[in-house]
Amino acid sequence: MKIKKTTAIILSLGLCLPMLTACGNSKNNEKDTSSKTSNTSAQESQKEDETKNESESPQESKSEESKTEESTDVQTPDKKMHTLLICDSLKNDSMTATFSNSISGATEDIVMTKSKETDDGLIYTCQADTEKYNMVHLNYGNKLKSKDVAFNSFVAGWYLKDDPNFSYDPLLPYAEGLDLKYDPSFETAKLRFRDYEKTIYIWTPADYDAKSSEKYSTIYTFDGQSVLTQGLDRGMDNDKESWNIAESVTGMMSVTDNKAIIVSIVTDGESRENELIPDLGELYNDPDMPDEFKIDSKKFGNEFADFVCDTVMPYIQHKYNVYTDAKHNALVGSSLGGLETFYTVLAHPDKFSTGGVMSATFGVYDEKVWNSFLDKNIKSDNAPFLYFYAGSYGFDNGDVMEKMYITLAEKNYPQDKIVYNKYERGTHLILFWRNVFSEFLQAFFMQRVEALDFGAEIEYKDRTDMRNNVVTEIKIDENDPRLKDKNNFVYYDNSETKWENVYAFWWGDESFSTNIITGGFYETGWPGMKMEQIEGTDIYRIVAPEGAGNIIFDSGITDDEVKKGVTAYQTRDIVYKVNENTGMVYKIDLSQKPKKGKGSESTKFVYLKGSWSEYNG
Repeated sequence: MKIKKTTAIILSLGLCLPMLTACGNSKNNEKDTSSKTSNTSAQESQKEDETKNESESPQESKSEESKTEESTDVQTPDKKMHTLLICDSLKNDSMTATFSNSISGATEDIVMTKSKETDDGLIYTCQADTEKYNMVHLNYGNKLKSKDVAFNSFVAGWYLKDDPNFSYDPLLPYAEGLDLKYDPSFETAKLRFRDYEKTIYIWTPADYDAKSSEKYSTIYTFDGQSVLTQGLDRGMDNDKESWNIAESVTGMMSVTDNKAIIVSIVTDGESRENELIPDLGELYNDPDMPDEFKIDSKKFGNEFADFVCDTVMPYIQHKYNVYTDAKHNALVGSSLGGLETFYTVLAHPDKFSTGGVMSATFGVYDEKVWNSFLDKNIKSDNAPFLYFYAGSYGFDNGDVMEKMYITLAEKNYPQDKIVYNKYERGTHLILFWRNVFSEFLQAFFMQRVEALDFGAEIEYKDRTDMRNNVVTEIKIDENDPRLKDKNNFVYYDNSETKWENVYAFWWGDESFSTNIITGGFYETGWPGMKMEQIEGTDIYRIVAPEGAGNIIFDSGITDDEVKKGVTAYQTRDIVYKVNENTGMVYKIDLSQKPKKGKGSESTKFVYLKGSWSEYNG
């Protein structure tokens, strides 16, 4: 997890350049509205729809007879209603859904209907227009609000989970009958790239039929260590969360006629920056950037794209019952994975019809390098469909994503081959990519996103440059009386670990953190900020961050130092809640040996157990 978060900080620092119907009040809501959605691309003519063999297209439509039987809503040309289903494990007395369009800014509140109670929670439903809205969040409890998640005809539902591992209640992909363990089974393959093996995870649906005449589409992803499930002890990115893409695909299959398997390529550790940066020219590193934030890559990305196309794809297409044409293959990735996705689908349009480019680190190259690449690789006759997503301008590569989107338009990239979901509240975290993954699915199978216009103007309102806000030290007047209040600090007990220095590294859930005393910006890169030792004790303290959802205590060793063989220690990702953990001291449980890193991180040790207690100093 730390690698992923550190990359997020680094890339954000400049390396990367019409009416809703309330369910309870609509006569139509008495009907069953969970029928499957017909998903026909807007670019296909009616004649093509009538004659196309369903087994040859991912936009598989139901027959007109089936549509008549299953759709009871009166639909106007500009209104396409879809049912939002929520399984509420908190069992709230009431719930309101706020639908929104991330580009137009349109919003509408809908009071949801409580339809039934299951062992997993209360089921709430309502309907909204998927041509108007592409996001939704929930309002419930005592003024609580969920994160925004995708809303479209490919979303079966969302599970509002009561999870102590988070400072908020996460929404996870949901479909009726879904196993809520969120730990899907998948197969593992080892394929050779250069002089080492790569791990590939392959997920197939529960009803996968290897002999069916109706084949499956394939969704290829980078970062296999974070997209399917979690578990450090299983080689995954973290212990807390993943993209949960298997559950998103399962949900899609329950409400559409589309079928897919997932092929996820692990791209972690020391090889990540080498594999996911193509060699397009000289890397761009801002001369004002601290050395620890600068990119240093062997740029194997061109070879890695060939590996995906010439090794991984043939292996999958030989072993699994999948289509082999580009129309039925998509590639998706975020951060460096978004960069490599963009390169791969443009360099190999004969292999992929769609690229999911999320929070891509386009800033690793300057404008001159990108212009040269694009001039050689933009081909209007078979240009892949590009689904762009980015969070905020300064905190999630929105600056360079916006610039690339504009550049593509200037170079006459086909307007009906690209959409952009600009979500300004998003940061460089898994939860935001998970929350919009179902929108990428719609982009793949429909070659459009219902609520996002082709060629829409994209301009960020908040254009804060994160480079101007990096914290290097805490500046607080030593006479400030708030420094005497223990509840303005978090503490670490170093009495048994005996680290020479103690640092704290944190990150936010939706926004970056602020100093609880000054209210100022309060973020930095790995290994975090040095904690102050309380005189005469082994206790260290630091002014508490507000807005953070996780914290790591560590020995202050940089990644570069680890690569050189310096020993580093740290805790695992620890859930942090400002209203619960301020005034508390964290202590590692040394009864369990730390987990040793692999490869170039073999001198890094992560302690998996520990606990908070009241600080009484």
